[in-house]
Amino acid sequence: MISKLRISAVQPVAGKHGLNVEWNNSKRHTVDVTEHIKTFPVLKPLQDLALFSQVAVGEWGFDVTWGDDIELSAMTLHRMAQEQSGEVMPIRDFKR
Repeated sequence: MISKLRISAVQPVAGKHGLNVEWNNSKRHTVDVTEHIKTFPVLKPLQDLALFSQVAVGEWGFDVTWGDDIELSAMTLHRMAQEQSGEVMPIRDFKR
């Protein structure tokens, strides 16, 4: 299944590892990615808030990116946004 949901705009939350994400359906979410960064070693460079603040929307809105090496998919960010807003149950709770 191909998702039609895309990222229209993204801004870092000042002083935090959060992203204000605007979707192509006009919805907006603030997503805390702190734990995601700690979980995946490839994202470790994003612990540096100076680098984290350089976030941009990737090609076609399929992801957000920090240069050529680091990205998070729109699907991952949308899942995290839904979990954090209480729209869906977090995966770890569902597995229990």
